[in-house]
Amino acid sequence: MAFHLPNIARKRHINSAIEQEALNTLNDLKQLITEIGEDIYGSFKQEALNRISERDEKDWSIVALALAFGCPIWTEDQDFFGIGIATWRTKNIEIFFNE
Repeated sequence: MAFHLPNIARKRHINSAIEQEALNTLNDLKQLITEIGEDIYGSFKQEALNRISERDEKDWSIVALALAFGCPIWTEDQDFFGIGIATWRTKNIEIFFNE
């Protein structure tokens, strides 16, 4: 995510101080995040490929994780829209948390 943040900040017209704060927050979040191995979601690979391969086959692991955990995908990438898994765009997440 930190790799993509400068591009996202530029597109959303976010100033550098807020961008730096976001980077600091992401670094703090790394302490709370656990990497999930393919042994957890690998059994969903074929179903994930069936859903995403015509759009971007490299994204299969994200789809497989969503299938394994029964959760939506937070994305702006249109490759995930219409594959039978709920998606949340950043704008909608912001609305949800501001309610």
